[in-house]
Amino acid sequence: MKILLALLATTAVAHADAVPHALVVHVPPTASAAGAPIELEAMIDAPYAEKLVVHYRAVGEPTWHDTPFDRSSAGGWYAELPPAVPPGIEYYIAGTDVAGHEVDHFASQKAPHVVHVEAELNDRLEANDRARLGNLGNEVSFDVAGHDFGNRYDLADHFVRGELTYTHRVLRSLHEVGFGFGAIEGKTPTTMEDASTVKGSRYGFGQIRVRVHPSVFLDGRVGLGVSQDGFGGTTRGQVTFGKPWRSCLQMGAEYMSGLGPSGWVRLQWDTAPPLLMGASIVRTDLPGAVTQSIGLYVAYDIAYRITDRITVKGQVSYGPRDGVAHPGGGLGTAVAF
Repeated sequence: MKILLALLATTAVAHADAVPHALVVHVPPTASAAGAPIELEAMIDAPYAEKLVVHYRAVGEPTWHDTPFDRSSAGGWYAELPPAVPPGIEYYIAGTDVAGHEVDHFASQKAPHVVHVEAELNDRLEANDRARLGNLGNEVSFDVAGHDFGNRYDLADHFVRGELTYTHRVLRSLHEVGFGFGAIEGKTPTTMEDASTVKGSRYGFGQIRVRVHPSVFLDGRVGLGVSQDGFGGTTRGQVTFGKPWRSCLQMGAEYMSGLGPSGWVRLQWDTAPPLLMGASIVRTDLPGAVTQSIGLYVAYDIAYRITDRITVKGQVSYGPRDGVAHPGGGLGTAVAF
């Protein structure tokens, strides 16, 4: 009896060894770009001895999917996995022989090979921004600022400006869009020794912020307003080197019909969180200077984030136009939701 059992076992082993199998040589990829198909290549000896397939699934997915190997025109064999999303996709290569047995040729169901999928740059930047903002994608801000330039003839030369702005954060290449309303009121001398005249404007505007590089942002604004001279347009542009919510350098210019041009350079730093501070040099004709157009002042501003939703801001300024320098300042607040 023992001799018979041994003979049967030997016959079974011999039969198993007689079943032909394929030999698969495969170099696996380790990473892939998001949204791109993953191509697998292999060199296969005796490819028709088994039905070869790739079992794959997204990382964390419970269900496996299959795709077969096809012969390429170059003589090798290939299989294409569909585009994957982060964090990646996992797979193994197996074949089914003529006896119906599945044979693992590369990795296995218990230990699959993982291809890491990197998110696109815009996706990573957006994810970082949303985490930083706590998924608060909108903001309403109100700011009031003004400056008294003074005058050597003791004539009034000053302005006050207020703006209410709504901003929606897209956080892609188009980083922000917004619109708002503003008002400027001021006085400026009409002659060297004559009384000052009132000048001002009421205006509306739309604006965007574009991220052209992870550390370069472009701001643009266009608007329409009405002043003592009638209807007129307003334009503004600014470039930011760095991140607007951290340390950065900003340079910008603005033109308001009837009120003149302005230009500024601003340095911002975040070395004392949660405070965000900035220093500016501003050259402006506001509020439509007539006798002496070169108004120049320096400003220091500070922003303090009270909560995840509320930020308060303050500013002080100092500078002249025609005579001894005088002070100015401003206040503001922003609410995110």
